[in-house]
Amino acid sequence: MNHDTIVAGLTASEADGLACVACGADYLRVRVPHVPVGRSVTDSQVFACVGCCLDDAQRAAGGVRR
Repeated sequence: MNHDTIVAGLTASEADGLACVACGADYLRVRVPHVPVGRSVTDSQVFACVGCCLDDAQRAAGGVRR
């Protein structure tokens, strides 16, 4: 996935890079490996958990979530 991909339809935490864009895991509470998958409409870097969430995020690479 291109790290410049705009991911839309995010919650505030997801858009701020504090939660997974696929499953919503709160990175401040849950220790899980995660990787950047794009940017929110506010230009913050957004992330997905490594594994199936990353696969889901990559499938949504057109800029539309879920």
